[in-house]
Amino acid sequence: MLETVTMLGVFKSLIAHDTFLLNLFFPNEVNFDTSEIDFDRLSDEYELAPFVSPLVSGRPNVQAGSTRRKLKPAYVKPKDIVDPERVLKRIAGEPPGGVLTAQERKNAIVVSILDDQRQKINRRKEWMAAQLLRTGKVVISGEDYPEVEVDFGRNANNSVALTGAARWSESTKDPLGDIEDWFTLLDAPCTHIIFGRNSWKNFASSDGVKDLINDRRGSDTKLAMEPSQMLASYKGRFGGSGPELWVYNGFYHDDQGAKQTFIAENEVVMGCSGAGGVRAHGAILDGAAGYQPMAMFPKMWASDDPPVEYIMTQSAPLPVIPLIDSTLCAIVQDAE
Repeated sequence: MLETVTMLGVFKSLIAHDTFLLNLFFPNEVNFDTSEIDFDRLSDEYELAPFVSPLVSGRPNVQAGSTRRKLKPAYVKPKDIVDPERVLKRIAGEPPGGVLTAQERKNAIVVSILDDQRQKINRRKEWMAAQLLRTGKVVISGEDYPEVEVDFGRNANNSVALTGAARWSESTKDPLGDIEDWFTLLDAPCTHIIFGRNSWKNFASSDGVKDLINDRRGSDTKLAMEPSQMLASYKGRFGGSGPELWVYNGFYHDDQGAKQTFIAENEVVMGCSGAGGVRAHGAILDGAAGYQPMAMFPKMWASDDPPVEYIMTQSAPLPVIPLIDSTLCAIVQDAE
């Protein structure tokens, strides 16, 4: 049996996973010591300072401040059995005939299970991040969790759907004009524009776009792993030194086993990497976790009947962007 400290050490030694959106827009992590997550929506009225006579007392401002919200996030807790049959058989990568002892083989199986569970949790967090960037909301629902919509209150104008002749699949399209218009809707400077596969094709083939993209200046984005491993491709900068242009084809399989991309092929997402996005996690309500704040809590225990060992990793995640109006998503054409 592996102790929690040992299993957390295994987590740290494993390679990073393909969480492009999380790395880009949610670089920081905040772990709460309560089951609920508190987060603020920053607000600013962008008012002008009033003119007054130098001989008149100044007027105190009414602070716009922020709106405090609270949510008890749903758990994700993948659970697996350490199958005794697997321990007795040659595992993938082991030389023919088997050269590992049963204990060595079991250790390798445990590490494989932990890695698989961590990947599933990170993939779920990437899905939640994509929802927030695309819609300004995160909808959480599950078999044992009533549906909850966490609405961050994004301006409705920051969810765009082009129609008719304005669609990028039409000859009358004006993607450069569209993007310039969308810049004005953001409350923070746009640092990254993320394209779906087909939206990039139609954008890149538009008149004037090629001359406007600087593909000789490299990306300043620091990622946990190679972009190619994240199915993300850097295309250059908009307007020479403007926001970075990326195509993201990262995907997952839904409950029916169908392949789905985190950013739809006909979408464009715009955002600011400096908008304060965080990966928040509620406390794990498990005494074995010691009631300590942590993003993931792995545990292992044995059952006498049936005589098997279980491994489970628990997490209570919620991505948060305080400056939610620094994000925008546009559906630029019909899906193919």
